[in-house]
Amino acid sequence: MQLKRFTAENISKALEMVKAELGSNAIILSTEKKRKKDPDSNSFVSYTEVVAAVDRNEGLGQNKGRGPLTVISPKDTNSHDDTATRLKDLAEEVQDMKKALARISGLLERALLQEEDKTQGSHPEGDISRHTEIDMALSTLKLDPETYRIVSSGILSSLGHRDITYSQVISWLKTYIAEHLHPGPVAEDSPGPVWWAFIGPTGVGKTTTLAKIAARLKFLKKRNGLLVSVDSYRLGAIDQLRKYAELMELPLEIAKTNKDLLRIFSMHRDKDFVLLDTTGRNPFTSAHKIELERIFDAVPGLMAQVMLCSTYKREDLMESINFYRGFPIAGWTLTKTDETRSLAASLFPVIQADLPLSYLTNGQRVPEDIEIPEGRKLCDELLISSSVDIKTSSLGISHLNATVC
Repeated sequence: MQLKRFTAENISKALEMVKAELGSNAIILSTEKKRKKDPDSNSFVSYTEVVAAVDRNEGLGQNKGRGPLTVISPKDTNSHDDTATRLKDLAEEVQDMKKALARISGLLERALLQEEDKTQGSHPEGDISRHTEIDMALSTLKLDPETYRIVSSGILSSLGHRDITYSQVISWLKTYIAEHLHPGPVAEDSPGPVWWAFIGPTGVGKTTTLAKIAARLKFLKKRNGLLVSVDSYRLGAIDQLRKYAELMELPLEIAKTNKDLLRIFSMHRDKDFVLLDTTGRNPFTSAHKIELERIFDAVPGLMAQVMLCSTYKREDLMESINFYRGFPIAGWTLTKTDETRSLAASLFPVIQADLPLSYLTNGQRVPEDIEIPEGRKLCDELLISSSVDIKTSSLGISHLNATVC
């Protein structure tokens, strides 16, 4: 790659110089207005500086004077982090637009169906009233279109009479969540030893959740336990767990092979709990499935506590559920509930999949930011706040007073 700097009194002349010398294959890397002092007049004059490049393999001066120059704007020369941030923001905007379009599409489809009912002699006024009351109740939950469709269909099916009121919809939601949210096993209430492997995709909060539960067992229940890690894949993963172990004064073992894993569990059968931190990987790969199968095959009696991220889109959440439910499951944990504007959007798929939900996590603090979900209190919280901002003090359990710090 041949780089060259050009200066001219304006951008047009500078680009002409680039094109004349480097050809139309040249790439403009930067353009900048500058000033310099004229030694003759002792005054400042403005000029334009252009930095251009051309591939040596293409030859200097090829195709001179023909075709447009390729210009890389200043935005393109920003750091990789800035570019990643802009792409992430753009992706979020696109997702918001998709949701809005899906919602509009649903409303239009509903309007067409109502118009069809009208032409067939039915009573659209009642249908419009029913849907309006349902919309009013569900609008604050910020559900994705598919979950919205499933929940609204359930309401219409259950409340079969024509006149549906807002209070009836709210009552249905409370009853539905209370009756269908199945509580999962809680380590603190286990009468016997707890052998749990914390599994889930990358970045869902496995290590932090493990530390929170270990702290509750250690400080709240005064139990003796062990932390184990097989995660040598993520940089610093073992160091993070080791720090937690030191703060809680719990032993930590590192298993590099499945033989190590079996030896460690056999040596510590006297412990009240053994919690295993696993490597987070893409849940949609066969390699990850084989890796987890070997872990559970190596240690009979080991059960999984599966982490599901509440910020996931419905389709990704369902894919994760379908993947992990094939392992021996003790329970499921919905993580990062403080990072989503719609906990209901992830809670309803969990309910519809009939998963035993053991915990909710809502922050990085250990051990405070973890809670045991209670259906009716959770539903009240969802329906009270129009922003669905889950407050960590109102889901129905007391935080631990012991802090690991």
